[in-house]
Amino acid sequence: MSLRKEIIEAAKKFDLELSVERVQIGLTYTAVQLQNGSTGVAYSFPRRGCGVEIEDGWPLRGRRAGDLISYLGTENLHLSTLAMATINALICGCVQFQEKDIGDTLESIDIRNGDQVCMVGCFLPIVENLKNRSISTTVVDQVPKPGVQPEERSTVLLPASQVAIITATAIINGTIDKLLDLAIKCREVVLLGPSTPMLVEAFRGSPVSCLSGIRVDHPDEVFPVIAEGMGFKIFKRFITKVNLRISG
Repeated sequence: MSLRKEIIEAAKKFDLELSVERVQIGLTYTAVQLQNGSTGVAYSFPRRGCGVEIEDGWPLRGRRAGDLISYLGTENLHLSTLAMATINALICGCVQFQEKDIGDTLESIDIRNGDQVCMVGCFLPIVENLKNRSISTTVVDQVPKPGVQPEERSTVLLPASQVAIITATAIINGTIDKLLDLAIKCREVVLLGPSTPMLVEAFRGSPVSCLSGIRVDHPDEVFPVIAEGMGFKIFKRFITKVNLRISG
């Protein structure tokens, strides 16, 4: 079973009859709020054309959460993003995180001197932190940037690394299974970013050792930030960073 199917199955333990109260599809992120107030976000891929095509029509408000999560894995990346944001909203309303789960990513993973780190997706604050620690880090990304390797280099770099840090957007666009296969020998495999579904049970049996995502604490502040096209750098003050270790 693909990881995306595992995530959908794990999400079925939540109340799928909850209806969607609010949706904001921004330039960088999409936010979904359910009728119980819980909110999730996920990365918005660049749009083509005049708008977002919704197969089952408008409006999204009032739709069942269970209907939207079924879009995860579709070729329409906007629908796949809506599904991920909805799953994250379901999680936010039900999963209770402990104090030990709160904090920055690098506080929760085992990176040692001499390790080779391969990062899929560019997370600049983490890159700078690792650089300051003299940890050898190579970044691969779909978007060309100075100092960043093209994504096809992951086929060489991930198998040669001890630590893999992979953007959770790979779940949305369907590249995650291939990336995890490449990272299977890594000591640490971290799934990172606001899109990350904090569902430990979905990742047991996979190479993933740590989930590093967020909990939306103040949705009324997050929605306008996303509406104005801003990203995590702005709305991070309205969320809590959470990390879950995966064992067994």
